[in-house]
Amino acid sequence: NTIDIIKNTGYEEITLSSLSSSDYPYLGELLDYLITEMGDRKVNISLPSLRIDAFAIDVMSRVQDVKKSSVTFAPEAGTQRLRDVINKGLTEEQIMKGATDAFKAGWDKVKLYFMLGQPTETDDDVKGIPILANEMAKTFYAEIPKENRRGKCQITISTSYFVPKPFTPFQWAAQISPDEYLRRKSVLMETLKQQLNFKSIKYNWHDSNTSIIEGLLARGDRRVGKVIYEVYKAGGIFDAWTDYFDEKKWTDAIEKTGIDMDFYTLRERSTDEILPWDYIDTGITKKFLAREYDRAKKGIVTPNCRQACGGCGCTEFNVGVCIEPKSRSAQELEY
Repeated sequence: NTIDIIKNTGYEEITLSSLSSSDYPYLGELLDYLITEMGDRKVNISLPSLRIDAFAIDVMSRVQDVKKSSVTFAPEAGTQRLRDVINKGLTEEQIMKGATDAFKAGWDKVKLYFMLGQPTETDDDVKGIPILANEMAKTFYAEIPKENRRGKCQITISTSYFVPKPFTPFQWAAQISPDEYLRRKSVLMETLKQQLNFKSIKYNWHDSNTSIIEGLLARGDRRVGKVIYEVYKAGGIFDAWTDYFDEKKWTDAIEKTGIDMDFYTLRERSTDEILPWDYIDTGITKKFLAREYDRAKKGIVTPNCRQACGGCGCTEFNVGVCIEPKSRSAQELEY
């Protein structure tokens, strides 16, 4: 049915979308099937953001057999220090190797996703984003002979405005203000202009107005429901879509209901604070999240669940990776 739908729409590209396509165990078989079905129709197959450390050159090679587009990586942060804070588990060496493998496989367009405003972020971390992109462009021109290039290298940087979310170690963290987000964006742009290969680098950024509202909704309590209702009465229905978002409706509703925006967004919470969502049991304990928040601030990386059990509490479900053999136990982790 999916094949017939695509055939009838005239679309020229399909995307395999997931949080981590690299971890899908049947990715190879799926790509083989899609290439067989779509190859003759010249339908491009696009993979979403890939974890560079799990990136396989054979996956890239299979996709390029149809038609090349761009490859997307998500380093999330511009420096190793901040990647350790967010527990990315990814080194600059791995990032550069992934990019080099992509270039050698024939790609000349790379998209990089980052976030601004993550906990403990400094201007040096922000400046690290264009510096990393510049190193990537430099690698392209150094590793790929002119006769093998289809054109100029194009590195596209995209930054979003970090919004702390419930049930994560950063649920206690402060969100930066929209003004601070714009300042950091300016720091990034100014640093980008100073890079040798800046003409090969493009920068896109996410709107700050919608993200601060997202921050309010993400960690709001039942009182924030009054804000949502006022916006609805004012005609706000599809506000998740940029074209329909009306900031004035939200600011008016916030003022009318007397909600203190900064209370929900800009302050750091104590790990002892009772949170509005504490009564919801996701299986992951609050104690574990608090421990991870402390480790994050110290820049200590927690191993992937497949390497060792971190004791998050999900073992009670007895499914998936929780019941697979572990190379190390939770006791061996440096908690």
